[in-house]
Amino acid sequence: MVDLEMLKSMSLVNGISGFEKQATRLMKSYIQDCVDDVQYDRLGSLIGVKKGTGQLKVLLTGHIDEIGFIVKDIDDGGFIKVQPVGGWMGQNLPSSLMMITTREGKEIKGVFGSLAPHGKSLEERKKVVEPKDSFIDIGALNKEDVLALGIKKGDPITPVSEFTVMANQKCLMSKAWDDRIGACVIIDVFRNLKGKEIYPTLYGAGTVQEEVGLRGAKTVGQMVQPDIALAIDVTFSQDLPGEKGDVKLGTGVALSVMDGSVIAHTGLLKTIESICEKYHIPYQLDMLSAGGTDSGELSKVNAGVVNMTLSIPSRYMHSHRTMIHMDDYQATVDVLTHFIEELDESVFDSIIEDKQ
Repeated sequence: MVDLEMLKSMSLVNGISGFEKQATRLMKSYIQDCVDDVQYDRLGSLIGVKKGTGQLKVLLTGHIDEIGFIVKDIDDGGFIKVQPVGGWMGQNLPSSLMMITTREGKEIKGVFGSLAPHGKSLEERKKVVEPKDSFIDIGALNKEDVLALGIKKGDPITPVSEFTVMANQKCLMSKAWDDRIGACVIIDVFRNLKGKEIYPTLYGAGTVQEEVGLRGAKTVGQMVQPDIALAIDVTFSQDLPGEKGDVKLGTGVALSVMDGSVIAHTGLLKTIESICEKYHIPYQLDMLSAGGTDSGELSKVNAGVVNMTLSIPSRYMHSHRTMIHMDDYQATVDVLTHFIEELDESVFDSIIEDKQ
């Protein structure tokens, strides 16, 4: 049974890249009674540890940061210029509600403003304003009004959204599914394994700063030095008008064959496929020529880590109205739970032999 309250809380908490503390605190509250230890790297990534009986170490990562903005400047009229944090499309911004958080923790709402179309030429109306050239209006009349509220350069700006159960009640729309849904998968895997004996020691991490360069994955990978690492992320659902592809909402976990940062370890991919087939877990194969996930750094730790990415299809990624399907989420939780339960030295050896 999918815990909608947990998904709602995890998606709506604020936590853009570099400012993830609220999100990691929340994740900790969900896993602390399921793990033996909670650790942090020095960038702020959260790592839950469930001890196993053997020597193998498995790392699951779901990056916990979301895309947003930082206050870049405040003009004399009281309008706030922004620096994008992560990849935004200008089409998604006009009239979007945002939350500025000051150094003291005060939260101030603002809206991305735009100039009225009246008086613009047809060509000007067609142009999309780039995110870096956009501005936020908090209802101030001058720069002094803004400064009096405690807003300064460098303050984080987070999208404001709501958690919506769609007409098909298995479809959920909210902000930050990229990649709070991966962190939620880790929470549920820990819950499924609570009180159970497992062979590998399991590390489940909410990694930081993925959207600006896979930074938390690099530090966590170096810290844990896993034998196997699996990144959990979102991928593009290719069921939209004009799209062509096999990956669709509601048809299972997407096993990433390759993307712009990594090629899946063939032995691990075959093992995950076999578990899906054994337990009748729906899955699909995903290939991207660009983009990347935590796997791009995890795979390169030390002499190399057995690695791949498991993804959940999503519509409207990198917006604050992203949609996922609960069946895909549950399939991801199920296959990872079974994989951890069945992993031992013999399974690991068979995975390694695929490359040697």
